Amino acid sequence: MPTPIASEAEMSAFLARAGFTLTPEQVAEYAEAYGYIVEMSARIRGERSYMAEPAHVFSFPTEESPR
Repeated sequence: MPTPIASEAEMSAFLARAGFTLTPEQVAEYAEAYGYIVEMSARIRGERSYMAEPAHVFSFPTEESPR
């Protein structure tokens, strides 16, 4: 279940602080989606080691293959 925002006024304040000037309909849409955005960002952020980066998983072969 998404985390609800306290009010559309609070959402308007968040958006204004970010530099957005939106219509009341747009603010209502952001307020509705806010909980889902919070849940997604919680899944993305986290403690990961340097080796969790996919670019560090690849290794070159030890011998050169013929062309």
